[in-house]
Amino acid sequence: LNRTFGMNEKVFKPKVRQAINEKDFDTFQRWMDTFESTLELDSEIEKLNAFYTYIQKNWDRIFDWRTVIEDAPADARRLGAMESNQRRISFRMKKRGMHWSERGCEAMVKVKQGVFNQTLREAYLADIHRSARQVRKDKQLVSATKILHQKFRPSVGAKQGSISLYAPTSSAIGHLFKSFR
Repeated sequence: LNRTFGMNEKVFKPKVRQAINEKDFDTFQRWMDTFESTLELDSEIEKLNAFYTYIQKNWDRIFDWRTVIEDAPADARRLGAMESNQRRISFRMKKRGMHWSERGCEAMVKVKQGVFNQTLREAYLADIHRSARQVRKDKQLVSATKILHQKFRPSVGAKQGSISLYAPTSSAIGHLFKSFR
């Protein structure tokens, strides 16, 4: 709509949007014809015809998903909210020569969603049933990794070393080399 009518159009754009939302194709056609009669440039008419053709071909598939399903969440947004965040899911799942089954793809999306929402650990631990022995073993493993993952001592600097000289002593690096002697 914005590409066809422009961002600041206040008369036709709301009426066309309302006709699309109400699924009234006759009203949509009337507003499109009326708007076309106001256009003067061929490029604008061509843009309008492309928009009209697109809407006409996809008329049955243009709807707000929240009105179609039962019990839509109260905080549900339009699909544009997902389109702007799709990179988080599709990144590393496409164009890498991998093939995903429907179940595998859904599982990977759930993992990525859990990582992004920081709910993966709780979801994993809630679903797993571990014995008391396994819990103790896991705690021992965690404490062992903490010991092995200690920070290094701060460096005190080099006590002895040399710089190899692969240049003439009259060059800048050669003068630097001489100054360290």
